[in-house]
Amino acid sequence: MLMFSGQVQEAEATLLQAGLIYQAIQVNIDLFNWERALEMAVKHKTHVDTVLAYRQRFLQKFGRKETNKRFLQYAEGVEVDWEKIQAKIEMELSKERERAANASVRSSVASRR
Repeated sequence: MLMFSGQVQEAEATLLQAGLIYQAIQVNIDLFNWERALEMAVKHKTHVDTVLAYRQRFLQKFGRKETNKRFLQYAEGVEVDWEKIQAKIEMELSKERERAANASVRSSVASRR
């Protein structure tokens, strides 16, 4: 809801507070906010390859080469493997669904008391 009203920072903060780091990173990727996506991935030590892969795909689509020093620096030490990235994303989404289901069950049990 916050995203639709243009409150990106608030949406990101809410996702991070809920422990949804991948989703917060993906929001920034979707908005082409590459610097912030990379910053978060590095800070949380997760999905650096995801950010680099999407950035690489974006640049290739427009026939551009990477010029951002920070992205070049991380690209040197990170392998971009789309199969691994997709598997990691699926795992994240699965964990989120499981977390949501558990929260729903706890909420249901609490309301019966």
